[in-house]
Amino acid sequence: MAKDNKKRRGSRAYLNDFERDLTGRYHYRGKLYHYQGTLPRQRALAMLWGCGGASLVLLLAAGCLDGPGLGRCFYVLLPYVAAFVAGVTVCWALGRITAGGDPLREYVYESAAAKLFGRSRVAALFSGITALMCLLHMVLNGVIWQQIVFLLLSVAATGGQVMLGRICAGVHWQCGSDGQVSSDKEQ
Repeated sequence: MAKDNKKRRGSRAYLNDFERDLTGRYHYRGKLYHYQGTLPRQRALAMLWGCGGASLVLLLAAGCLDGPGLGRCFYVLLPYVAAFVAGVTVCWALGRITAGGDPLREYVYESAAAKLFGRSRVAALFSGITALMCLLHMVLNGVIWQQIVFLLLSVAATGGQVMLGRICAGVHWQCGSDGQVSSDKEQ
């Protein structure tokens, strides 16, 4: 029983917000964040998924192209990989937000919803750098059709991430009441 009262720190600190009742079930007692956006929640999630998912698919399609400089040029490849990884983290955050429901628990909000805007900006930045580096490679080494398609896909992925960031500006969560039954605990 002493282990149940132990306060955790670090990455598992959110476990402090769960309490066991008499039947042995765990109940969440931490802060809850309610959706307060300008768009309805389902529509906002659909738009976010559309932008984030489309950007990731565009980057994946760009990575499937084979042409001189696309897979063998470090200054094109490195920002591409960073953009793809950032796009994956955006989709991971969207999955956590979608699965978290409404209201979001505090640990889900802090790990996904609060960081979504920043993640989309990082993905847009690296997608844009990828497009610029592809353009630089085209200027230095000549143009072939695969590079033009790669450039267009990278620019479209950048636009999708920028649009996702703009949608994030209208998506807000407000800290509501705690998930507790009694009201004797502070928020």
